[in-house]
Amino acid sequence: MNKKLIASAVGLAMAGGMGLANAAVQLYGQIDLSLVATDSDVASTSGTTNIQKVAQDGQGYTDDINMESTNSNFGIKGEEDLGNGLSAFFKLEYETDLAGSNSSASGNALTGRDQYVGLNMEHFGKLTFGTTSTAYKDVSKQIDPFYMTPLQSRAIGLQSNLHSGKGEEGQGRGTNMVRYDSPSLAGLSLTATYQFDSDKQDQNVVDCNAVENCEDKDPYSVGLTYQAGNFYANAAYIDTQRDKDAGAAEFAVRYDWNDLSFHGIYELDKGLITAQANNGFDQSSNSIAGAGSTGDFGRGAYADDDGANIWSVGATYTIGNNLVAFDYGQRDSSNGKNGTDDSNNAIGGVYDDIQEYDVWRVGAWHSFSKRTRVYAGYANVDYDKKGEDDAWALGVRHNF
Repeated sequence: MNKKLIASAVGLAMAGGMGLANAAVQLYGQIDLSLVATDSDVASTSGTTNIQKVAQDGQGYTDDINMESTNSNFGIKGEEDLGNGLSAFFKLEYETDLAGSNSSASGNALTGRDQYVGLNMEHFGKLTFGTTSTAYKDVSKQIDPFYMTPLQSRAIGLQSNLHSGKGEEGQGRGTNMVRYDSPSLAGLSLTATYQFDSDKQDQNVVDCNAVENCEDKDPYSVGLTYQAGNFYANAAYIDTQRDKDAGAAEFAVRYDWNDLSFHGIYELDKGLITAQANNGFDQSSNSIAGAGSTGDFGRGAYADDDGANIWSVGATYTIGNNLVAFDYGQRDSSNGKNGTDDSNNAIGGVYDDIQEYDVWRVGAWHSFSKRTRVYAGYANVDYDKKGEDDAWALGVRHNF
């Protein structure tokens, strides 16, 4: 199946190159492989484990060295001039695991990424239909020098989990979505998204007519960007319209000064960051309302607490074909999805609290060309009660 998809993509790109009338079709992608060493203070979650040391983000890292393929992907995209300032565009993008660490027995699996079709109106902006980034996620690539690497900000806690994943519960890549991007006016531009809930029975009930809240919950996001010269600023809001607090807001800036660049982000939790943190385990394997599957806390759509605010600042310095970077950030604590302080619970009790942490990252790039570069870096996350997670990465990326 994967071979057929790749052959189809290449065939379409070749067809575009041979002269589709008034259209341009492009095959593109990136290959990213890295060696990643991880070290964690988190022990097993069984038996005598101190409940306060349960990892924040699944079970945390393990002590190991592995090869990882981070966002290696390929796709085809194209645009057609329809005349009178109107054009059509599309993108079909797939991710693949070149290292094989997440592959099935039958070979590496292809995962859909941005996949959409749309219309671009010269004086009125762009309408996009399908799967693409929310207004909240857009800021990531603007302020993260290690975007789409194992050390990217959203992976180590410099940004929230709302910048990652794909789905209809506040993930960074929204499915079943309509997106509007306005033209730039004096440096200002607007982005807005709206998703159509594909599963009306999000409350997991049999009879929707008997439950007031069993109805479509259509997530939306909106963002305002200002960009002029060396200055970039963005403000965005996202909400899943669930029954409890399920929103978040962010403010981000970047300023470039010769070879120096400074950036920062502040994310204000209104329940959704806590819900999306995927942090905490139900040690008793009991189901909790809004927690997701029995026995753990998945990426649920709302939470009973909203204290997990996140901020980070950083700087980069470019020297010829080299870039060095440093970032520092913090996350506040919250009482998790159940809204209850579980920090003093005995072993075997429920614990889903979101721990506060400090995080920092240092790294560097070297570009051999516009398409090929190597990178190396280190990240440390120091939690309030869990201990520390450390990660080192050494990788190479090639774009085509």
